[in-house]
Amino acid sequence: MTSDSLLSFDNAWGLGKSASQGWRALARKLGRVWTKRIEGEMEYEFLFVVDGVGVDDDVSVGVIFDEFDGLLTRHRGTYLLDLAESGESAVDAAHRLVVRLGRWLPQLKLLRLDPDLVGVPDIAERTNRTRQNVLQWINGERRGDAGAFPDPEGTAGRSLVWRWAEVNAWLAGIGEQVGDPGPPRQDALYIDFMLPRWQQALAEGLTTARFVHARDDDRSDERTAVARILDGTLSDPGWLESISAFPRTVRERLTVVCAVLPDRLSDVVARIRQDESWVVLAFQGTQNELRLMPVAARTVPGARSVSELGLSDDATVGDLLLVVANGGVQPTTPLALVG
Repeated sequence: MTSDSLLSFDNAWGLGKSASQGWRALARKLGRVWTKRIEGEMEYEFLFVVDGVGVDDDVSVGVIFDEFDGLLTRHRGTYLLDLAESGESAVDAAHRLVVRLGRWLPQLKLLRLDPDLVGVPDIAERTNRTRQNVLQWINGERRGDAGAFPDPEGTAGRSLVWRWAEVNAWLAGIGEQVGDPGPPRQDALYIDFMLPRWQQALAEGLTTARFVHARDDDRSDERTAVARILDGTLSDPGWLESISAFPRTVRERLTVVCAVLPDRLSDVVARIRQDESWVVLAFQGTQNELRLMPVAARTVPGARSVSELGLSDDATVGDLLLVVANGGVQPTTPLALVG
């Protein structure tokens, strides 16, 4: 069965949203023969509300199915795009999707994530369990070590509804997860906030930045503060253009590793994906000024090795700042964080 026949079946019979979700999942499983995964990443499933393409657009539907293992459906006049992507987090995976979709389907506009609200009948259908089983989960009668069932998102008519991603995450705790996880609530809200900004940057030929922490420990709040400062400055004229001038593996996408001075340069290297070379190292200097430096995880043309600067494998971001402050290297000089 092809993606076109699945789409026709979905629309001709007017399937409900839950049933339609089942067909989308089946089509994606049929289409995904092999997926390259990178260590430390997960695959996330997204359901976007979209505009700019339609189910009768055979070319766009073919691209979505062939290049993304995805499926476009229409539900009560709303177009829904079901896709999966791998990433270090749901935000990272969504960011990668935005960039890839922008290349293949520039006319496509991602409006927001659909919360994919489900009631008891929907949960029963997706898990292939009875409604009584689902009610037992909800009432805490059968939950094992998974903890309390997620709080409902609200009501539809007289019935409670939940976010499917939260239900599915809870199901994973009892070994009943269905397919790939969806974005957690906070990630979904952040993705909705960032979608227009990412797409606007791509439309203007600029780079979209993703932020990761050099480490996750008791100084994570300080690294988050760096990300917030940088996120705010990117809206100022000239800053995003400056970022876009830095070397990078993918023109439309740049990773920013947020660090603090005690972080080791090896921690920065560890956060660079295997399929990318260049990132930007962001940190606050001794006077709390924002510092940005282009760095690479391996030896690449045009970059100076940190070993040339007298820095060892145990060198920290603070050590690098000291070398820059003493004039050992210009702040804009690309650096290879390897010997």
